[in-house]
Amino acid sequence: MLTVAKSLDTNGEICKWIHALAENTGLASNSFDLVTLQFVTHELPHNTSKEIFAEALRLLRPGGCIALVDNNPKSPVIQNLPPILFTLMKSTEPWSDDYYSFDIETALEQVGFEKAITIASDPRHRTIISQKPK
Repeated sequence: MLTVAKSLDTNGEICKWIHALAENTGLASNSFDLVTLQFVTHELPHNTSKEIFAEALRLLRPGGCIALVDNNPKSPVIQNLPPILFTLMKSTEPWSDDYYSFDIETALEQVGFEKAITIASDPRHRTIISQKPK
């Protein structure tokens, strides 16, 4: 994906492309205002997500925000999937059981973020936003 992103950056708008572990980026502490994770947490065991949240907290300046978009386990669309479709969906997602029982809002608070706000992004997805204390 990094190669694709670099090739699409035809105007050189990104000054530096980095390939690193999300839970240990090697970037400077307190150097960003926003960290986003889009459709990442459902792909990971929750302990790895917590490590990424801790790294995001380290990277953010005081008052900076983390914003996550991912599947919403409480969504009526997901809750009401026919069992065969739910099983089929889970067959391609090895961490889905872990994800569907993962309380992201509490995990964010446990690593040091303020109380998270969660809103429905669409009928199947949610956005979770939290702030590093000032």
